[in-house]
Amino acid sequence: MKKRLIFILLLLSFLIPALLTAEESGLENLQFSITIKDLNSLSTRQLDELAEKGDWFLLDGIIAGMTLYSAKDEEYLLDVLLMQGEWIGLEEVRKYDCHLIFQGEQWRDLIPDKTPRKPEEGQILLNAKVLVLAQVLSYERTGDRILPYLMVEKIRELP
Repeated sequence: MKKRLIFILLLLSFLIPALLTAEESGLENLQFSITIKDLNSLSTRQLDELAEKGDWFLLDGIIAGMTLYSAKDEEYLLDVLLMQGEWIGLEEVRKYDCHLIFQGEQWRDLIPDKTPRKPEEGQILLNAKVLVLAQVLSYERTGDRILPYLMVEKIRELP
């Protein structure tokens, strides 16, 4: 009985600060059920609402492309294409994608715009499978498709 009580107290001592941290950081609006496919199917009005509410999304996908927008002496600004796909029967594969925006010098060494000859441990490179914490920033309409742009807060490479 004493062991259970001690275990519960220890568990609470770890969970309460984590919950407070999530509320303080605004992560109480974290959406786990939204995928890139879902974001691609939303209307412009719905994307505007998500951007205004400041919802956070936890998305996974493959880094399929990178475009550096900053010049040599400017703040680092990188646009990364995050992609997912799904089989439709045995004949068709549909792709879903969104743009991830990395702004600030903290991203320069973690996500280089070009694959270095000797990559450093921990760098996230083209074709890496990643998990991203981000918020809707904007969107772009290309023909009949709407591509969301998300501002990245955190990124981790998945094994």
